[in-house]
Amino acid sequence: MNTHSSNPAASAFHEWPLVVFTTLAIMGAGLLTTPLIAWLVSGTPAPAAGAVRWGALLLGAGLLVSLAHLGRPLRAPLAPRGIGRSRLSAEVVVAGLALVLGIVTAMLPYVSPVLDLATAAAAIAFLATLGLVYSLPGQQTWRGAVVWMPLSSGLGFSAVALAGIWGDSVVAIGAVAAVALAADTALLIVRRLSLAWPRTELAPRYPTLFARRQWLLAARFALVDILPGCSLLAGLPKGAAGLLALGILVDRLGFYGFASQHTTEAEVERVEGIIGSRA
Repeated sequence: MNTHSSNPAASAFHEWPLVVFTTLAIMGAGLLTTPLIAWLVSGTPAPAAGAVRWGALLLGAGLLVSLAHLGRPLRAPLAPRGIGRSRLSAEVVVAGLALVLGIVTAMLPYVSPVLDLATAAAAIAFLATLGLVYSLPGQQTWRGAVVWMPLSSGLGFSAVALAGIWGDSVVAIGAVAAVALAADTALLIVRRLSLAWPRTELAPRYPTLFARRQWLLAARFALVDILPGCSLLAGLPKGAAGLLALGILVDRLGFYGFASQHTTEAEVERVEGIIGSRA
């Protein structure tokens, strides 16, 4: 496999604003889905009120950080003009909708089940678009199962965090967390296989990180899917939420660090290697 990049700046990691943005946004949007989980468990979204406040705060902070990655931040409000043609525009619109609904929900002095569930639906839509926006033809490692992992990890964080806030139903919420993390594990297995045996020759943007992909994936698996579950079983839901938050950070670092294109240069090197082996 080709693990060399022709880009002289490949060793400089420029995606830190995106790593921080998506980490905060996944956790924030995840917390905005807690009313839906509370409703499924108890028939009322009321116990999730505290989580919604934190969700709006984290999602808002993440969106502010995302502006640091834009060449012209003042043009960000123009993004919705591409709705229907651009996945990025769809992401911006649903992110803004989820944030506005989350703020309104958090500020209300009373519980509004309809508004709570609308907030959760917008947050789920955002988590889906956050992955789909990166499904680009040129980036082979940003396609497939990985586009759904912000949704699975966000819902897992939602359930684990709610268990820490609402201790009375930790068993029922733990069951929801187990389902979300099991789905995340399945997606991670597919992700790992696609990186271990890619269907095409790849040209990694960050060769050093790509070479350590198995270690990063293992750390991500432990922090997102294994250790939080063990912490829940041990009666430490807040510790589980902290571990999962760290795992989401590792996940986003790996996501951008594993960026790898299928390029003409990689294909030429593959052909030359075949010719050389037969000479």
